Amino acid sequence: MFWATEDAQTVLGTVRDLDLHVGQLGVPPELDCDLALNEWKNGLKEFQVTATSAVCSYLGEDYSSLEAVHRTVGFTTEGLRAERIARTKRVSDFARDLGIPGVSCHIGFIPGDRSEVLYTDLRDLTRSLCDHCGKNDQNFVLETGQESAAVLLSFIEDVDRENLKVNFDPANMIMYQSGDPLKALTVLSPHVISVHCKDALFPVEGTGLLGSECVLGDGEVDIPAFLKELREAGYKGALSIEREEPDAVKRLEDIKTGISRLKQWKVDLGL
Repeated sequence: MFWATEDAQTVLGTVRDLDLHVGQLGVPPELDCDLALNEWKNGLKEFQVTATSAVCSYLGEDYSSLEAVHRTVGFTTEGLRAERIARTKRVSDFARDLGIPGVSCHIGFIPGDRSEVLYTDLRDLTRSLCDHCGKNDQNFVLETGQESAAVLLSFIEDVDRENLKVNFDPANMIMYQSGDPLKALTVLSPHVISVHCKDALFPVEGTGLLGSECVLGDGEVDIPAFLKELREAGYKGALSIEREEPDAVKRLEDIKTGISRLKQWKVDLGL
């Protein structure tokens, strides 16, 4: 997963140096999509990189604690919705112009109780975003982690849009303690069109913090078993490494480690 800046050449040069040609394009909230469009259109063509989805993030999101996530991430806070819905639609149009077939994001914690007002609000705005993406021949893709697989599956069925899909992130299931990643993948696999190869450690009990993301293979996710489950589910998409380490040098080294380990796991599994 690589992030759009105004300098596509540098970002895509790093992707090329990793000998990668496919990935997810993160779209930060400060990016001016109008100004960046030609830079990224030309860059993707020149470097022959395919972006499978555009990943939205929003101003003011805070992942420092579970309470902060509930309050600031996605669309769960009413006062943040209008601006973020508009931004998501703008990113969808940006992605359309780049030939990117999907838009993904965290919409925030989905309540398990369908009678809650928040549940209805999230369902209705998801329908609206699906419809906008549909006009652009795109899927709208929800990332896993902030609710159980059963709740997410029920929500998908309730939204009732064919272009509502899942980006499965096994590490998020660990970080939010929302269920066993492998069992969750079994439940959601018919809707999974993309994945994050990401690892994490469980949160420290009683702190209210999320678990910590870590180098692929160093955490609590059984990545070889995850890859095997993907194969058995018939998954044919990209294995997109997401590493959230803030230090750029260490992040790049960790991505290289992840690439090496993924290649070896694939060999071991006969993939």
